[in-house]
Amino acid sequence: MNSDTHLQVLGISGSLRIASFNSGLLRAAQELAPDRMEITIFDIKELPLYNGDVEAQGDPSSVIALKSAIRDADAILFATPEYNWGTSGALKNAIDWASRDRQEGSLMGKPSTIIGAGGRAGTGRAQMQLQLNLAETGSVVMVKPGVLVQAFAPQQFDSEGNLIDKQTKELLRKHLDEFTKWIFQLVRPREFVRHACEMDTSA
Repeated sequence: MNSDTHLQVLGISGSLRIASFNSGLLRAAQELAPDRMEITIFDIKELPLYNGDVEAQGDPSSVIALKSAIRDADAILFATPEYNWGTSGALKNAIDWASRDRQEGSLMGKPSTIIGAGGRAGTGRAQMQLQLNLAETGSVVMVKPGVLVQAFAPQQFDSEGNLIDKQTKELLRKHLDEFTKWIFQLVRPREFVRHACEMDTSA
């Protein structure tokens, strides 16, 4: 990856509601993303609950699609609601399935970041829990500057879950700008090490 690379980012919302604020955040992110970033949203509603017996018989098609989408992405943008001081069961379930992938490009070492909308705390506690979940998978998470939206404050979202608040849009834009810079800073040292190893092997 070089400075001219077009980043492919996978967006995953932890809310299954049709008019979800967190899905709305991802749609806004698609519009506000820097020129070098393209965000594709993956819908997790078809994923079955993780079950080792099901996995042993072969991944369901929705799980195969999730793992493939993660491997194809340069980075992941998670949007989480907050339920009972934690992330949603749906998003945790998606991570449980994805963490079982051991192929190159899986969650291990994948750059990621978290945004969220919901409640008075703006999903801060859910984001902290999600950071721990992702740390266990080996994903590398950018925490700051962060996007924590008090979704129930007036006029943040419209009735269809679309983000309409200008201040929040600007906050999201800045977060995506920093995410882009951070991804390139993270990947370049790895490419240098990989190149050095290849040179050593061929010597």
